[in-house]
Order: sequence, then structure tokens, then C-alpha cells
Amino acid sequence: MEVAHNFFTPTADFKRSQNDFLPHAYHQGYGRRNSSQTARFDLSLYGLGADTLIGHAAMWNMRLGDQLSRLMQLAGYSKDSQAIHRAFFAENVAPALGPCPDGTTTTPQWPSFMTDDHSPVEFSWAWSEKRAAPCARYSAEPIGWLAGSDADPLNTKATIGLLGRTLPLAPNLDLYWYRHLLGALTTNTPTSSNHPLSQTFTAFDLEQDCMTVKYYFLPTHRALSLGKSNLELAEDAIKALPSPCHTDKNGFEAPLRTVTSFIRSHPTRSQPTVEIVAVDCVDPALSRIKIYVRSMETSFDSVVHMLTLGGSLPPLTDQAQSSLEELWCAVFGVSDTSQELSAKNHRTAGMLYYYELKAGGRVGSKVYLPVRHYGKSDDQIARGLSGYLAKRGKGLDGGMSYHDGVAALCGSRAKLSRLGFHTYITCAVKGNDLNINAYFNPQVYCSSASQTL
Repeated sequence: MEVAHNFFTPTADFKRSQNDFLPHAYHQGYGRRNSSQTARFDLSLYGLGADTLIGHAAMWNMRLGDQLSRLMQLAGYSKDSQAIHRAFFAENVAPALGPCPDGTTTTPQWPSFMTDDHSPVEFSWAWSEKRAAPCARYSAEPIGWLAGSDADPLNTKATIGLLGRTLPLAPNLDLYWYRHLLGALTTNTPTSSNHPLSQTFTAFDLEQDCMTVKYYFLPTHRALSLGKSNLELAEDAIKALPSPCHTDKNGFEAPLRTVTSFIRSHPTRSQPTVEIVAVDCVDPALSRIKIYVRSMETSFDSVVHMLTLGGSLPPLTDQAQSSLEELWCAVFGVSDTSQELSAKNHRTAGMLYYYELKAGGRVGSKVYLPVRHYGKSDDQIARGLSGYLAKRGKGLDGGMSYHDGVAALCGSRAKLSRLGFHTYITCAVKGNDLNINAYFNPQVYCSSASQTL
């Protein structure tokens, strides 16, 4: 296989002002982008023939792009909207995913931490209290053709190009805080550890004719290189976030202190571990910082404790707690919430949470229920969530049930008999309501054996 040197090195891939993308000028001022340039690929930069790149991009587009189209269709996106987002995926995301497997290998060149089988893309549907049908979303880890080699040991060369090419569909893209966090939370130097290699992901929330971009940083390698814990590194990076006006503090001190104090209140052996720091790539005045933590406690009571930060946040209302109990039983296939879930020895076992920080505002929380590890089967998960959503007037376009939509999305009801397609079912408490998201693994590298628990 041919390899690319400096894969996706940016040239005119960005519509940039002098402040937004040039590191020296960036730290001098808070600029806005010039919308006159157009994102484009320059194949000569990649050190491989156009046929090679196009061929692998076409395979990624067939495997994942078709699934993205179904994701949008089932969520009720217009044909025009589907065409816009599918074209972006085909022209920009698919070529950024590196070598596509030929169907005979279950070993990726780059073991992405995006999913348990290392597929570099994850899809999701997100329901809110406002709409019956969900928003379609996906996350991706761009992969360079030299990722994992001495030339690019931590896959740091691929993501920036894709981020720049989002500009035509993300008119509100702002990289002010992204640039700070990229420098504070990532490294080019590999560490001698068994931790996942991935350091960054990009995520896209799809609106009808545009999208919002989010960015995720996995701080483990940077923290190890500095001799710090992930919590210490994340805390330092967030405290040092520059203010857009360069005069006020960034406004995160109080909510950050609430979260970090709660994490540190746990005994060392059971302390939740910081996994990810994320940022919305929009104007900092509108952006959120999210801290993702994993806890190995899997009881329902521990989830309520984590969601309320041990009492630092308001308690769940009776209606919200009842809904959360119903969701728990539905997606895990249990009769009540009294028993802790069975122990699993896996890197992504346990419960995942995020804490949302807004400048000067209160902390928000969300739990990621890892149905991949604790559900009975994808069919059971889909049926359980389908009933839960239907009782609340939620589903898919045209009144289709969630269960039928999942069967259509994964392409085969037979696949639903095992585990692996669903990764997480998440919920954020909003007063008496729960906002629900469902996440899916396209299973590029899986085998039936590896996905059965």
C-alpha cells in the first residue's frame, strides 16, 4: 500500500484571518475568518496517487456514507439536507479516514478509541423535548496514512485539514479555544504506556443546511509526559482558557471548582477518571466546556449521586428519577434498579458521565449508559428504548418506531441478536424531562465473536 507523507497537511484548506489559524498571530488577538476562500484538497500534498486516495475514500463512503444517509432519512431530514451532508462526508470525511480495510482484516492500521472495535466513526440520534424526531450526528477520528509510524506516532497530522474543510457548512466555526486546548492537552511525543493512542476526535451536529462542530481531546498522553494526572491537566487547561476580551477571567472558575472538588472527594482507588475534555467550536461566549469522566461504580444510586455531584446540584425531581429508573430497566433489560450491574473487565466498562461548564453558569450533567457492555442484546436494547420513547411521543420520521429504525440502520435484524451496534444510551436531566441520545458503532472491524459478551 502506498503511504502519504504529511497526510492532509493544510494549505488553502482554511478560510482564515490573520488571527484564527496562524499560531503567533492567534495569540495576539481574537479575529474572525475571511469567508472568501474555499476549502479544497490538493492531492499533490499527500505523497500518494489520486487513485489510491480516491479508492479508499470511495470504500469508506460506501461503508459509512450509506449508513449516514439512512441515519438522516430515518430522522426526517429533507432530501436537500441529506444531499448536503452526504456530499460533505464523501468529499471531506471519507478521504480523511486513511486506509480502508478490504473486508478480510479485523486489525486496523490505527486503533481508534472512537469505538470498541476501533471503527473511526460513531453515529448518533439525539432527541430533545422540543421535537418528536431526533437530530442526526456523527463523530470521526481522521487518520493519517503514517499514523502510528515513527513519522506520525500519535496521528497528529490528519485532523487539522478536516477541521478547516468544515467552514462552508459551519459558518459559526470559531477555533479560539480549540487552539488553546490543542496545545494544552495533546502532545506529539508518544509515552510508554498501554493507554489508547487517540488524542482527538471531531464531531458534527447536523442541522438542515449547516452543522455545528465540536472537538474532543483525550489528555492521557500529555498528562503522562508532564507527570500529571488527567484531572490536574484538564483543570490547568480550563483555568488558562483565554477570555475573548482579554480583560475578564474566563468565568469557569466556580463551576470547574464544583466538578473537581467532587471528583477529588472520592477515595483514590474509586476516584472517577477524566477521559475527555471537549469544546464547542463556536464563539467562546456561547461555547461549553465538557469534562468526561468514567466511574467503575455501576449501581443506579451511584448514577444519581454522580449526576447531582453528590448534592452540589439540585436533586432530581420525582418525575425525572422515575423516568431515569424506567430508562435504566428498559435499556439494560432488568426488572428494577436495586442490583448493581455485573462486573465487566473492559477498558470502556463502567459508567461514563460528562459535566458541562458554561462561563459564569451552573454545571450540567449527563450519564452515558454503556449498553454495549451491560445490555442483553441490541434487539433488547432497541425494543426497550423504543417503548420508552413511544410513551413520550418520540420516535423516527413518519411515526416509525425506534426498534424498526435501528433494524433498518444496521441493515439486518439478525445483527440485532448480539451486542455491539449500540454503544451508549445517554440522558441529560432537564427539569422533569430526560433528553435521550443513542450512539451506534458501524462495526467496520468487528467480528461476531469480538462483539458478543
